[in-house]
Amino acid sequence: MKNLLKMLAIALFVGITFTSNAEEKNSTPMKSKTFEVGMYQVINTLTMVVNIEKTGNDALLVVLKDEKGNIISKSLLSKRDKTYRGRFDMSDLKDGKYSFEFTKGNEKIVKDVELQSNTPKEIIRQISLD
Repeated sequence: MKNLLKMLAIALFVGITFTSNAEEKNSTPMKSKTFEVGMYQVINTLTMVVNIEKTGNDALLVVLKDEKGNIISKSLLSKRDKTYRGRFDMSDLKDGKYSFEFTKGNEKIVKDVELQSNTPKEIIRQISLD
């Protein structure tokens, strides 16, 4: 019984998938005139790493929103900072669509992310002895 529970837990963990959708809203490129954004998922986790490099002396705002527009997280890259390396742990979030918004002055880049978990299927085996 313990092995079955362990296998179900492992199947649930492995079954959770995390995909980052490369489509941006408003066809804004990942590279604007004054900043660049790079994102990737840490392998086998629900953590997104965000890398930003900027030029100029304007602050840059990073906002994580759900599909209803509710703000989940907000980070500010100050005027004097030229790089940002942030980690966003998304393991406590429900399945659904989320967006990262990167705003500096009137420039904006939006990256969509979708969380999707697969529920494990219970495997029932019967052994009959003749």
